[in-house]
Amino acid sequence: MAESPRRPLLMQILAALLTFYAMTGMWLAMTMVGSRDERFHWLPLIVGGVTFAIASGASALAVWRMESRAPTVLIVCGIIGAVLCVAMPAAVRGAVVTKNVWFSAIAGGLLFGAFLLLAARYVRLYLRSLGAGAKPKAW
Repeated sequence: MAESPRRPLLMQILAALLTFYAMTGMWLAMTMVGSRDERFHWLPLIVGGVTFAIASGASALAVWRMESRAPTVLIVCGIIGAVLCVAMPAAVRGAVVTKNVWFSAIAGGLLFGAFLLLAARYVRLYLRSLGAGAKPKAW
């Protein structure tokens, strides 16, 4: 039987959260494809949702597998998610988007990006603690 690597609980939770983000990105894209609501510029939301889903899925896999590229992928995912969050109010057509909505979108994007930067830092430090090329101990 193949030995599975031991992952800290925080790594498991982070991988699960990133999987949830990937599912919500696909949900956003499928909703926009299905409804094509004229109140929104749906094409950019589809592209943004799919891009976010791919970045989140790649991040989840890299974190779960504890790959050396995981911190970089987390940073890219954080940037994509933050940009999508900030750009969402711009997708509204024919309605006034208030200053508070823009502030909320910007704050949400900054918090999302900061969270994934912090997660990338944690993953990087954990991977360094394993040593160069060392694999985590089996259960």
